[in-house]
Amino acid sequence: MEDLNQKKVRWIKITALIGRIIVILAVIALISAWITQLTGKTFLGMTQQHLFNDAMALALLAIAFFLDALLHDKNY
Repeated sequence: MEDLNQKKVRWIKITALIGRIIVILAVIALISAWITQLTGKTFLGMTQQHLFNDAMALALLAIAFFLDALLHDKNY
């Protein structure tokens, strides 16, 4: 039983870490979109709209990982 609990805790930590990394990427994409809006240029070949869409998708993905960690922690 203890081994199963350790695996569960490890999985919770991994999904929370992945969620944090994805949130950081989403914030970078959002800031990049704001910069492209101010300058009128592209950022790494991506338009403002592309970067906004990436930020939204990454934020939703991060929420999914955080919910996964929460549900695993609450035994759902």
